[in-house]
Amino acid sequence: MLRTSLLCCVASLCTELASTAHAAAQVPPTRPSSQSSLPPMSPARPVDGRPPDVGVSTSSVDPGPAPVVIPVVVPTTTEPSQSPTPPAAVGARASDPAAPEARPGEPIRSPSDRYGVAAPQPRRAWGEGSTLLTRDAKVGVYIAPTFKLTGINRLPSLMLGADFAVLIAERFAIGAAGSALVTPLPALRNDGRTFNLRTQYAGVTLGVALVRVKFFSLGVGALVGGGRVCLNDERLDRCVNRAAMFVAEPELGFSFALTRVLRLVISGGYRFAVVQAWSGPSDRLLGGFTGTLAFRLGKF
Repeated sequence: MLRTSLLCCVASLCTELASTAHAAAQVPPTRPSSQSSLPPMSPARPVDGRPPDVGVSTSSVDPGPAPVVIPVVVPTTTEPSQSPTPPAAVGARASDPAAPEARPGEPIRSPSDRYGVAAPQPRRAWGEGSTLLTRDAKVGVYIAPTFKLTGINRLPSLMLGADFAVLIAERFAIGAAGSALVTPLPALRNDGRTFNLRTQYAGVTLGVALVRVKFFSLGVGALVGGGRVCLNDERLDRCVNRAAMFVAEPELGFSFALTRVLRLVISGGYRFAVVQAWSGPSDRLLGGFTGTLAFRLGKF
């Protein structure tokens, strides 16, 4: 009897403990006072698969996770080129550029030459050589009146003339010039009679410019030719005695470019004369120092 009452008490106690535990499990847990003021968490955003806009600043728009791009390999078929590549030259590497064709007169250069060092051509015992003037040399022409002060028969005199020449590369001049005596000069004949001396000469002129500085140039030239001298009788107005002579006249000149088509030339030299046998002044009296003023007009 006592055993039965004890078992009933234990069973009722177990039932009460089980009901108490079930009620405690149904009550929600209480947060501490320190976490009661925190805001609730925002829900997660959905994933945006669109690419970001390049025109919009990335600081204001969240591009989201970058989409995964899977490359797709498309098989292609290649056909051989119709024009086959010519084989490389013997002795040239594949990385070197094609060697240019060597022109006549130019040194042969190596294809792999990096520093511009040219291989010298083999020398020959006899060749074409080089010319003083090239094909693209500038050619000009001019004509000039000349005024020449000189001494003839130990007397000062004035000679007027003209000068024409072709100018090559503004350095070399080839042309012709001539002068004639315009002032009357008394000259004695072997018999003691006095006549008027007249003379004129012309020849080929050669000139070369030695120094050229801007509008100024210094050059040398020479006239080589011939002429004649005459003893004129004023009463008869004819030559009573005449003779031929050879003339060589070297000179040193200064040229000043006044404009594009006009140049002033001042030169000085000496006239050497050789006259045939006659009754007038000798060779030494017909020669003398010269000073020339010329105005060259033309294309330089």
